[in-house]
Amino acid sequence: MPQPVTPDAPAASPHRSVAGLLRSLSAQQCYCLAVGTFLLVRGLSTLAAGASFALPGDGWRAIFQLLVAGCLLLAMPARRAADRAVIGVGALYAVISVVGIVDGHDLLGVIPVDSRDKVVHASLAIVALALGARALARPRRPSGV
Repeated sequence: MPQPVTPDAPAASPHRSVAGLLRSLSAQQCYCLAVGTFLLVRGLSTLAAGASFALPGDGWRAIFQLLVAGCLLLAMPARRAADRAVIGVGALYAVISVVGIVDGHDLLGVIPVDSRDKVVHASLAIVALALGARALARPRRPSGV
């Protein structure tokens, strides 16, 4: 039987539990959650809008974004996996940023790239690599302790 709520004992709020969960996440896990969700929404909305799978085509960009989102969101719950995922995504987007700038309007003829993409790719890379460096600098506890 549920306990009655008294003025001295407020009911548990679902916002408190979500806030507590977010406070317990590392910066790398927050990156995985935020960027993974962003890429998931962006990829799904592109596909829902009727993306083209011609070369270059938005459909291929959406598939790529969904793959990266899946990797980030699957790695998010485990701190060390999130660290590795952030480093990997940072390196991947650093390469994509350079190729997008050099190639101009597409990535290797498959994924179209515009000015907005160049800014987003570089931003994702910079933040991820900074967080990856922070994760690598964090002292590790010896195993068995």
